[in-house]
Amino acid sequence: MDVRAAGHRDLDRLAALATLLFAQHASAGARFALAPGREDELRALLAGFARDPARALLVAESEGGGLDGFALASLVRRAGPFVETERGEIDWLFVREEARRRGAGRRLAAAALVWLAERGAGRVEVHVERDNATGRAFWSAQGFAPAMDVLERRL
Repeated sequence: MDVRAAGHRDLDRLAALATLLFAQHASAGARFALAPGREDELRALLAGFARDPARALLVAESEGGGLDGFALASLVRRAGPFVETERGEIDWLFVREEARRRGAGRRLAAAALVWLAERGAGRVEVHVERDNATGRAFWSAQGFAPAMDVLERRL
């Protein structure tokens, strides 16, 4: 398995994986679901991420050339009088169900962390849905720990 930067030739397969990711997330609430009929916008969004120097769109490619998973890492900067002016985020990480537990997720996370460290991020955040025990266990095994709870209120 090879972890590498996504390229233009990956966009259709990457959009298919992203659709699976958001279908999985939609089980936690409609706010995480993709809007129907917007596949072209998803592909354009991914293409933009692949070109953005403040983001790394990474893919895990199997020996046969299929995509087993992907990750999106971002360097987030903020202006103002803060001590921390930039941090890293691993926005998305997804591995196809049939490819799980073979190291793709760990390799994608490690590559994202290296990319962020090389760009000066001193801290990296991931967001995991509260009831996603598998996701929480995965990120804990990668050295992440809870830092803040996000509270919400429906209006």
